[in-house]
Amino acid sequence: MQPRLSFIYALTLGLLTSLMSFSSSAGWWQMLILALFWRLTHRHYFHGPVFQAKLGWCFGFAYFCHGLWWIYVSLHDVGGMPIWMASGGVVLLAAFLAFFPSMASYLGSRFYSQSHSGIAWAASWTLLEWLRGHILTGFPWIGFGDAQVSGPFMALIPIFGVLGATFAVLWGAYKIGSAPGRLFLPLFSLGFVILLISFFENTNYTKPLGNMLEVKLLQGNFPQTLTYDESALRNQNSYYLNSLVDKPANLIVAPETAISIPENELPPNWSVELEAFVKNTNTHVLTGIIGFENNQYANQAKGFSPSGPQYYYTKAHLVPFGEYIPPGFEWFVRAIQAPLSQFKKGDFSQDSFKISRPNQPDVYGAVMICYEDVFGSEIASRVRSASQTPGLLINMTNLAWFGNTSAPFQQLRLAQLRSLETGLPTIRATNTGLTAIINERGQVQSQLPLFTQGHLIGSVQPRSGKTPYVEFGDAPIILFSLFCLWLAWLQKKRGEQSYSVI
Repeated sequence: MQPRLSFIYALTLGLLTSLMSFSSSAGWWQMLILALFWRLTHRHYFHGPVFQAKLGWCFGFAYFCHGLWWIYVSLHDVGGMPIWMASGGVVLLAAFLAFFPSMASYLGSRFYSQSHSGIAWAASWTLLEWLRGHILTGFPWIGFGDAQVSGPFMALIPIFGVLGATFAVLWGAYKIGSAPGRLFLPLFSLGFVILLISFFENTNYTKPLGNMLEVKLLQGNFPQTLTYDESALRNQNSYYLNSLVDKPANLIVAPETAISIPENELPPNWSVELEAFVKNTNTHVLTGIIGFENNQYANQAKGFSPSGPQYYYTKAHLVPFGEYIPPGFEWFVRAIQAPLSQFKKGDFSQDSFKISRPNQPDVYGAVMICYEDVFGSEIASRVRSASQTPGLLINMTNLAWFGNTSAPFQQLRLAQLRSLETGLPTIRATNTGLTAIINERGQVQSQLPLFTQGHLIGSVQPRSGKTPYVEFGDAPIILFSLFCLWLAWLQKKRGEQSYSVI
């Protein structure tokens, strides 16, 4: 294949991988498309690692452009940024993220050996995905293992996390891609591994804690705007405050920034009715709010309990350019005219929200605000190091910034992954969707449709215990990937030495 056509083919495969990521069989389709990409890079092995890196960049660029196009909506439709600048922002982000699959392709080629090329390729992509989740605060959104939330390697996620599934997907893609030239024998080993993994699908790493917890999750469906409209803000506040005291439940959760007027500008008695409701009905309430501490705004969750002090959680993993301004980029924030874009950063070791019920063990909810649930290793670390082990995960989100796009579906899948990794159920309260209840196996039990105003009322089973991933985090899969690269390097050196002797 001509080099120019190879680059177009790589772009097409990247686009197809993103397009198929939410099909009913996404975990299988993703592996098949990646197998085609492996065959493409393998075909150009003799062109050298740099050429393969270019193919990886083309693949990643198309993948991220399509998968993250919703950022354009927040920049242009909501932020008022000019079309060329909003489009350029998405393209630049995709171009930057594409360097990770590019370097993965380069690294896999450098460690290529005839008998270990599969594990070298899988290990390279896994290590670069780990780096993508950590460099410059990290951005592991739409990871290459995410589709395994319902795929053949799902059972690996509670053990090795989503990176473990990533390794398996890339290794499986190699087996499929190399099968035609090896009498299809690699498919037998792939099938055997998938069969072996399937025996772990029904393994319970956590156990029920007390009775089911009755929850009410609010979805107000209020549009996002950067224009200060006091009447609209008060209308939103009124809806959420009235909904919080409408009917009792064990736990009621309102989404991120549900109380949209900063707390220092609210009347001193704004929560009096809410506090009285909580005490009279033995209800626990969490609501998103814009806090104000030490002359700095903060994206917070505020909790009310029948007994005990008010609870605060301050978002710890802030969004670059949305919630804080990286040094030297103040001009960017002025261009999109975004207010409140320098939030106070919370601690990663904050307490969970305590939920007490008569004659039942206390339940602790680990609170996450918006895209904090993207970072599986951080959530696992919080659960592992908590003084009181959480029994469920609570996510409060406002995705009105991104309109009618794929962003809500992508984040719902991330919430499913976090439940799989921790063995804990997740409840999500969102402003425009998708508000949902997810069990400990990552299965969505119930949800509200997008862009509807309503309450999701249901039951969730708190859990106790820890999965292997919570206990050990990413360390096992990272060490295993490094070990695989070492094996591939040894094999390549032996091959070079044999060739030089001949």
